[in-house]
Order: sequence, then structure tokens, then C-alpha cells
Amino acid sequence: MRESYEVILLGAGSGKRFGATTNKVVVELNNRPMYDYALKLFIEDARCEHILFVVQDEDQVLIKEQIDKGYGSLPSKLSFIQGGSERQYSVKNALAALRFPKDGYLLVHDAARPFVDQDMIDQLFEAVKEEDAVLFAVPAKDTIKVVRNGEVHQTLHRPVIWQVQTPQAYKSELLIRAYEQAFQEEYLGNEEGELVERLNHPVKAIEGKDRNFKITSVTDFEIAAALMRR
Repeated sequence: MRESYEVILLGAGSGKRFGATTNKVVVELNNRPMYDYALKLFIEDARCEHILFVVQDEDQVLIKEQIDKGYGSLPSKLSFIQGGSERQYSVKNALAALRFPKDGYLLVHDAARPFVDQDMIDQLFEAVKEEDAVLFAVPAKDTIKVVRNGEVHQTLHRPVIWQVQTPQAYKSELLIRAYEQAFQEEYLGNEEGELVERLNHPVKAIEGKDRNFKITSVTDFEIAAALMRR
């Protein structure tokens, strides 16, 4: 196996929950596009051989202009991938463009998680070489209930409920196999780990960091901005 990795950086969301008319990942956070915090880490990590930035076609021109302005040119290891209508379709498009689908490692990260850091990437990459499938997660702080049509159907046992984060890491071949099975069975999952689980393959969970939250709402953005100012 290679001592390097590729990364899928997901930035193809619509921004509906964020309340923006544009893709939230292009919005400036502390004078930088939101996506750039994660992108810069992967650009500067020598072990990262290929960044597959998944965005919608209508966002590519602006993002390329922002990157060209910020870095002086488009990094040679950066590729742009057409986003899909669902996360699973976006990742599938990126999997088809991997450079090392048979003997590589692959990270998947949300561009709307700007607080990822080098320590997390190091920890994840070392773990995936041992485990084949690894993700970050944090223990749930609130009680989680299953609600349908406004009625509570079940209360989950909080000590065993964890909230999944990215980055996640996989042997490339394993994730490709998980996606192939999901599409053959017409199964639409929530995230990559779920699809690997459906292969009956173990997925290792490493405790993540509370500040590595995904910016989904305006409140999330305000909290992120305040943390950045600190």
C-alpha cells in the first residue's frame, strides 16, 4: 500500500439550511472562504497526492478564482469533480476519478468543517493503515429520540450514541466496493461509514473534537466566527 492518500473534499451542498443564496462553503469566514481552512491543510500535507474537490458546476468559476487569488495558481494536485444531488452521488463521482483505486488510501472530508487540524489528519492516517476503515465521532451530549410525525417512537441509550464527523479514512478499494454494493441495491445512506458497515466490515471510531463541527446553520456560522476571532 502507498504511504500517501487522496482526499475527497465535499462542497456541493445547496446551502438551503444555511439560508444563503450561494453555496455556504464560498462564504468568507474570518476573511477566507470557508472551504479554504481544510483545503490548505491538504495542499500543505506532503502525504496528500490528490485533492478531489466536489462542487456544483455553477460554483466552479468562483472557487477557481478564489483559489487562484489565494495561492497564485491552481495547485497541480487539485481536481474539480461535479457534485451530485445527494452526498452519495457526489462521492461516487469522485471515486471514479481516483488515481490509486486499487492500492491507495482515501480520506473524505466536509468542506464546511473548517476546524479540522493537522493532528486529526495524522491520527486518522496512521489508524487507517491498521484498521482499513476509520472515522471520527463524538459522544452525544443530548438525549436522542426517534420521532415520526411529531410523535416520539423511541428513546436511544445516550451512552452508546455518537455523532459522526469527518474526516473519515478508508482503503480506497474498500470504499469503492461499499459504493458499488449500495448502488446495486439502490440503497441511499447518510455517510460513507454506513455503506462500509453494510459490507459487514468493521469501522473504527476515534473520538473527535467538539470544535470540529459542521457549519450547517447561521448559528453554526456565528459560533465559528466567534471561535476564529479568539
